Amino acid sequence: MTDLKPKIFIGSSKAGYQIAEKVKSYLVDIGDCFLWNDRGVWEPNKSTFDNLLRMASYFDFGIFVATADDLTLTNNNLVIEPRDNVILEMALFLGAMGREKSFLLVESDIKLPTDFNGIYMPRFDKSNDASIEAACQEYANVIDEHYRLGHLSLYPTTALAIGYYKNFVSGLVESMQDADELVFDGVKFTDFSLKVVMPNDLKGMIREKASQFYRRHGFLENAMKTKFRRHPAWFQLDPKNAPHAIMYDMPSTLTGIDDAIEMILQKGYQGRTKLQEIIEQRELNNFRRVLQLQLDKSPYAQATVQIVDEF
Repeated sequence: MTDLKPKIFIGSSKAGYQIAEKVKSYLVDIGDCFLWNDRGVWEPNKSTFDNLLRMASYFDFGIFVATADDLTLTNNNLVIEPRDNVILEMALFLGAMGREKSFLLVESDIKLPTDFNGIYMPRFDKSNDASIEAACQEYANVIDEHYRLGHLSLYPTTALAIGYYKNFVSGLVESMQDADELVFDGVKFTDFSLKVVMPNDLKGMIREKASQFYRRHGFLENAMKTKFRRHPAWFQLDPKNAPHAIMYDMPSTLTGIDDAIEMILQKGYQGRTKLQEIIEQRELNNFRRVLQLQLDKSPYAQATVQIVDEF
């Protein structure tokens, strides 16, 4: 599973749609961008409000383009303001996703609600593409950094990845350094590494999926003996590669993520929607990315642990 790009929702008024299209073109390198008018974004037979709530569960980031749309009389002064639904939708994403994931891109010289006073937001001149690109780049840098560093998602995979590393991988990696030799068919194995196998999907019990994976590839269940404990694991023991032995582990802690997603989506039916499958892939990717961040903190782990796709 290659690292997925973050999914970015781009909202605007109808009048500002051409600017939104340019914003998409400037952000496409860092994320999978969807305009509010793209096919498949809106689910039929649901209200706009319900659709927006659903999108906040689906997308990683939201960018809303505030353009000069309405002439409003405020305190006996005529002011130019963005369309009110753009501000409402941005605020909805802001409440659901947090201020690190919901952004407002503002046309120059328009008035925003006073609640935004004191908050810096990139502004652009709609007649100047360079200024639009520069404004987009400010948010692109934030999105790219935030996504690479591993963000707390709506679902529990961030905590699961940290727990999996601290409760299992880190102890195993430390034990590898002084493990006793493992003998199989008279061949000695003294050098150990671990491959963490990411499942292709979250369908069914991961423990059962893992068992099928180990047996399908002829891996052997054995134990790596250390000074303090024995570590049961599945090994690939190839005499040609001795003394190097490879351990494999598919994280069973991922079991139940699909149930959590169904609860959050408030599903009342059997089967899997495309949205659910996409969210599951996003959460698998998040687990993988956060786990890699944990591995990168340890020189031992960097040298002995690799995350691979199910094969």
